[in-house]
Amino acid sequence: MNSERKKGMICLTFEREADDRIICHDRNELIRLELNEGTKFENRECICSEEAFQFDGYSTWFEGVMDPVKAADNFTLSFCLVPQEYSDQGDGIFSCFNEAERKGLYIKLMKHGKIEVGFGNGRDIFFFSSINKHTEKNAWNMISVIFRKDAGWCDLYINGILSNRRQFPRHMRLDWPEGKLCLGKYMADSTYEERKIGVFCGWMKGILVHDYCLSFAEAERLHAQYPCGQKEAPLSINRAAWKNDIQRPAYHLIAPGKWMNEPHAPVYYKGNYHIFYQANVHAPIWNHIQWGHMISTDMVHWRDLPLALETEEGTLDPDGCWSGSALIDKNGLPRIYYTAGNNGKFPNQSAAMAVSDAEDMELTRWHKQDSPVQEQTEGWMGEFRDPFVWIENDTYFMLVGTGDENNGGGNAILYSSGDGVDWTSHGFLLDYEYEKNEELGHVWELPVLLPLRDANGNIYCHILLLCACQIENAAVETYYFLGHWNSEEKSFHKFHEKAMLLDLGNGTFTGPSGFVTPDKRSVLFTIAQGKRKGEEEFYSGWAHNGGLPLELSIAEGKLRLKPIREIYTLKKKKLLELADVSSGEANRQLALIKGNRLWMLLCTDCDEAGIVTCCEEQRIKVHYDRKTGRLEAEDEKQICMGKYRGTEDLVALDGGEIRMEYFLDHSMIEVYLNEQKSMSLRNYIRGTERTVRVSEGMERITKLEVWEMDTAYGEYREDPE
Repeated sequence: MNSERKKGMICLTFEREADDRIICHDRNELIRLELNEGTKFENRECICSEEAFQFDGYSTWFEGVMDPVKAADNFTLSFCLVPQEYSDQGDGIFSCFNEAERKGLYIKLMKHGKIEVGFGNGRDIFFFSSINKHTEKNAWNMISVIFRKDAGWCDLYINGILSNRRQFPRHMRLDWPEGKLCLGKYMADSTYEERKIGVFCGWMKGILVHDYCLSFAEAERLHAQYPCGQKEAPLSINRAAWKNDIQRPAYHLIAPGKWMNEPHAPVYYKGNYHIFYQANVHAPIWNHIQWGHMISTDMVHWRDLPLALETEEGTLDPDGCWSGSALIDKNGLPRIYYTAGNNGKFPNQSAAMAVSDAEDMELTRWHKQDSPVQEQTEGWMGEFRDPFVWIENDTYFMLVGTGDENNGGGNAILYSSGDGVDWTSHGFLLDYEYEKNEELGHVWELPVLLPLRDANGNIYCHILLLCACQIENAAVETYYFLGHWNSEEKSFHKFHEKAMLLDLGNGTFTGPSGFVTPDKRSVLFTIAQGKRKGEEEFYSGWAHNGGLPLELSIAEGKLRLKPIREIYTLKKKKLLELADVSSGEANRQLALIKGNRLWMLLCTDCDEAGIVTCCEEQRIKVHYDRKTGRLEAEDEKQICMGKYRGTEDLVALDGGEIRMEYFLDHSMIEVYLNEQKSMSLRNYIRGTERTVRVSEGMERITKLEVWEMDTAYGEYREDPE
């Protein structure tokens, strides 16, 4: 519809002005709303197209006044919109409301497409939700809220249908609060700008304000003029929006934007690797979690695919599609096992399954099963998640994380099945003393069991990995036990009493998930925690990424870990290669190198070795001392950044070279020491580039090599100039 004044009606449209400001107004400027000031949101995109605007779910909304609405005793507000994502708390479509004062009116989009309307008269608040009709995701919808003061009704129409009506005392007037209204964000009080939830995610156009009440027939005719039900593409996040962000990793596994939790469920199918991840594509905060999905031919260069699993009302998972695993079943078909969240039940978590079409080469279509494959009957009730499933000797096995009511610590329940649908429990997998492992917490998440092969390719033992949860006085970490797994006896016998750490970065390296590749490598994926303030994540528009995928093996009875060999295909340009030099000479040449994506190999036969990352006055040093056996990290204030619990975290290198392999990817630092321990750290800087140097005092560096690393996302990302 054209933006023009008609009798009793104002039509608002979105428009980009000559100075690039975006406004929502009518032609006569009776109402003018301006896009919120966005300097805090360093990476936001503002998309305005054909008089419509795409709200991004966290950083874009409009503010202004609507005196024509406040002046009317009876009125109709109508909005044509496409919901593209939901939040658990609901998002504002229209909000001129003060909850404390009980004044004003709001219209919110709730989870699963419901609409909620609330209004106040200064004494009472009245609210109601859609019943007969809800909005449809990824389609155009028309909603009208008709306030009938004299009749004492507030009607909600959705796509031409009277969805619900709220009665109130006849002739009651709304009492409007002072201040601005928000379009596209829920405002409940004067501190709304600090709220990190409540922003609409999707398209909006055709906003109509009538200073009278539409009749039923008029509402039907109005809605018939709009493309109700017409489909639009699901939300697609543009990676290029972050191309100038010097903190955002470029060759690590990372979501296209917004919020990413642990990557999980790696699987190989018909020439492609798939990885899924816990995603909130609505906003860069933890909220309304779905299954993100990426595909790759090499586990390095990833391409984004649509969401694989989404929560659905009236199903097993109305409140979350949480972590799990994937496999190719006995018939050669892909399956997902995931945690279904349903807060209408207790326990509110169950293990559920989805299957893919055999002909779906990219696994973009998943069909959820109607019933859970396993509900909780043991463990800490209400703590039951992250099924890890594999096939061995023609039997399906499953681990599910929970807590042990007997010893007070976390554990995993072991199940077996002939078909992967009907399961038999074999109780807790691990027998251990919680008092010796209190840092493992009261609940385990993401249990993973993988074989470890020796240099000849033979399985020597297994590794049980877990993410500690509900911990007292400790950071969340990924721990492991080595032991013998017996599939016939359905038992795991650990080699050591104390849980071990793979990574000493003090909580950066968490959230394990793994699988066995077609060439028999046991590969581990993890999340690299953002480790910065929530406000910084929110305003940057992204949070968290994956760590480098790791190959796990065994040598001389000890665990070995190293980045997958495919990572080295990213080595783009050799910047330096030295042999048999002192640290002083090495640093003179390293001073000429700057960048944000580097790979370094440092080898020395000295007793100490270290690599320092610098930017202006900021510094992070990772250091190993052969005499003490400690791998440590500290910042420029000599504050310890790593983790050391005791002798179990020492690395014994009695002879031979110290070999430190270093990966810098913007805010990510990963250091690997002789394939025995890693150190994952965050490196947020205030400058634009990092430099590296080696620790002073090394008399002989046997080898030093530095390469510039390429990006992993091709055209999706460019370096800042």
